[in-house]
Amino acid sequence: MVGGSIASGIAYSAIALTPLVGWARQYEVPIPEYGQLLAFLIGTYAALRIVDGKHDGAWSRVGLGRDGLRPRWLLIGLAAGSLAILVPCGLLIASGRFSFERQPAEIMSWWHATRTALFMLVPAALAEELAVRGYLLTTLVEGVGAPFAVAITSVFFAVLHLLNPDPTLLSTAMVALAGVFLAVIRLTTGSLWAASIAHLVWNLAQAVVLHAPVSGLPLPTPGYRLVDHGPEWLTGGPWGPEGGLAAAAGMLVATFLLVRFVVPSDSTVQQKTATAAFDVGDLTHE
Repeated sequence: MVGGSIASGIAYSAIALTPLVGWARQYEVPIPEYGQLLAFLIGTYAALRIVDGKHDGAWSRVGLGRDGLRPRWLLIGLAAGSLAILVPCGLLIASGRFSFERQPAEIMSWWHATRTALFMLVPAALAEELAVRGYLLTTLVEGVGAPFAVAITSVFFAVLHLLNPDPTLLSTAMVALAGVFLAVIRLTTGSLWAASIAHLVWNLAQAVVLHAPVSGLPLPTPGYRLVDHGPEWLTGGPWGPEGGLAAAAGMLVATFLLVRFVVPSDSTVQQKTATAAFDVGDLTHE
């Protein structure tokens, strides 16, 4: 991905000569996050064309082809990502482990906070999916098989999040489990688009709906905020709801349902992607 970083740096230098940078600063657009996403896109494309020699349908190899945009796969990503976190959080609210506290409305409008969250979380989710479950996962599945590939990329995903504020052993384990969850979406649907949507709505559910921290990162909470009454091992504490065992239960149930019921056809995974990389049978033991 070094070439991608260099190319994105050149692109940013060119953009800096235009009014786009001033517009981005005015609307609080995190330029580095978009630069990172551009770097991963360029690096992935270079690997597909130069290393693998792919020309036609290159993006399909990493789940970013047109087949990956089928409504069925996108809806699966949307449902899995949102329900796996919102259902456990709903149960925690009903049991009194979570509650909501009013916040001064003048801090920031709901729309401003939502826009800020979107500008930050959209490129972050896409970049992380490209980096972990794009070319890397595809290559590992071909080399060592799906189970080991999922394990390796999930540990890598957890290590990346050690850079977030105040990680703990439990939060790191939960991020690794999230890596498994997202990898299963990627493999069962054959769509990195679906995994990216699941990743994004998982984060947005916490930031925009619940007004809770996301992976230890505090975000604006206009009007109200989520109050965590613990225990932290269940509710996630300062890391946010995704850091607790309640969220783990949601991910495990969703993962089971995906593996059990969302087995893609050969035409989706093999013929259309021109690769046998996604041997879902390794995961389902069928």
